Amino acid sequence: MDLTDLIPEIPALLEELDELLRGHTTVACLEHLKWLGAFMCIPPIQKSLVGAATTEDEALELVRKHRPSLIVVSQSLQQGTGLSLVARAEAIDRATKTLLVADDSNETLVREALARGCEGICFQSERFIPALRVVAGGGVYYPQPVAAVLRQQAPPQLVEPLTAREREVLNRLMLGLSDQQISKQLVVSPETGKTLVKHIFQKLRVDNRRKAVVRSIAAGLINLESALEGSTMVSG
Repeated sequence: MDLTDLIPEIPALLEELDELLRGHTTVACLEHLKWLGAFMCIPPIQKSLVGAATTEDEALELVRKHRPSLIVVSQSLQQGTGLSLVARAEAIDRATKTLLVADDSNETLVREALARGCEGICFQSERFIPALRVVAGGGVYYPQPVAAVLRQQAPPQLVEPLTAREREVLNRLMLGLSDQQISKQLVVSPETGKTLVKHIFQKLRVDNRRKAVVRSIAAGLINLESALEGSTMVSG
């Protein structure tokens, strides 16, 4: 994890993070105290943070006490492991979103993290803030190494091909944009935006946004890097 990336210098980014984290409660469990300290120094995170720890058991007690909507956890901890914490936290509340900061892109680790249902998996060698922005916004952060593992599984069968417009919508679903935000970016009516999402669900045979995004990544229909390059994270 690049600590310089944990302290945003651009006021607009701080405002964006503040908006995304509004309403969230966050528990952070990171192996190194310097990581934890840097993470806690980001003003928008300070507002949402309800607990911080460096061990699995300490973090689990915080999860039991606060039932956070977001957990940020590193793969390695001073005691225990990040993936074990994710599994135990999910047993308490399956609605909790998790962002795993992994040591590397080891395929076995990625498979286990995917099986645990982590909404975000980022690596120490990459920038951290984009991952936090996507997961806090309700999206799915699976960079190329994670997507590659997904694509090794049996590709999903579509009822019919997705249109170019539907792929544009999927890119924005991956980043966690709301129906209203998607409609505004694509310059369509809210009703049209909802209809596009409905058609995507039907074609992919899914019943929620996360499943639609994960299945689309597995099918090679969308990728995180292109979505981040071409879209505004928050609008409207």
